[in-house]
Amino acid sequence: MKELIKRVGRKSLNVDFFDAEDSVESVITKAIQTSPKHVIFVDSCEMNSQPGTIQLISVSETDYPFFTTHGIPLKLLSERLLLESEAWVLAIQPKQVEFSEKMSPEVGEAGVLISEFILKRLLEAS
Repeated sequence: MKELIKRVGRKSLNVDFFDAEDSVESVITKAIQTSPKHVIFVDSCEMNSQPGTIQLISVSETDYPFFTTHGIPLKLLSERLLLESEAWVLAIQPKQVEFSEKMSPEVGEAGVLISEFILKRLLEAS
């Protein structure tokens, strides 16, 4: 996502991009200030799938404590702070679930595919 933000900037058309890295809590207030209609969190999530598998999941369909390493579950953040937004997770199945600084090649490739898809759609819409 960092590369996508470098290419299109923090705002492109009606889309705002925030890179929360491992702390979604650090950008949630910025996101709320934009009054988003839709919020999509791109995150590595345990889904019992093959590494690199990508799935779009409504945050409302997830269970507590959810399946990420965030201090506050995304479902709780969206229910409490994104009241007017429809929230989704674009989930990527990690190769390992233990916390690590190093991203597996499968997750990295999935991230590139997601970034390229978003970039293509933004270019088509402009």
